[in-house]
Amino acid sequence: MNLLAHMKANYNEQYSRKNNIKILNIQENREETEDSITKSVTSILKNHAGVDLLLTDIVAIHRIPTKIGQTRPVLVKMRNNSAKSTIMRKRAPMKNGGYKLVDDVTKPNQGLINRLHLHPDISSAWYFNGSVYGQTVADERIKFDIYDNVNNVIEKFRRYRRTGVSGK
Repeated sequence: MNLLAHMKANYNEQYSRKNNIKILNIQENREETEDSITKSVTSILKNHAGVDLLLTDIVAIHRIPTKIGQTRPVLVKMRNNSAKSTIMRKRAPMKNGGYKLVDDVTKPNQGLINRLHLHPDISSAWYFNGSVYGQTVADERIKFDIYDNVNNVIEKFRRYRRTGVSGK
């Protein structure tokens, strides 16, 4: 498959995950069912973040695989982005309660974020609204794609800021 096809496939997969949230550190029990996970999640959100999550806001909820010996994260597929945003705004109180809320990011996008974190000119990297961004040490916010050469994208961004010409 060519690069453009991979990029489009990654975009489509990420788009299908846009209303998903992963919640880490929710303890498992042997007799766990979808109903018991749902009750745990709604209880934790109410007690730690003050969010009253309606059952109608949840499309699906289940645990996903992780490394052996670790607690499996809970994946929650929300009905819409509004419900997801309400929960994601409460990341800090959830973290204080020992739980971590993260976006459900595709493997290629997570790899890009990891690459950006390792780059000497990038001070931070994150996923937001379907795209991956990096902030340079010079305080520039730049959007990246999975096959981008980080140095080239930074250089092109700076050239465009100086001249106003995209230089494609």
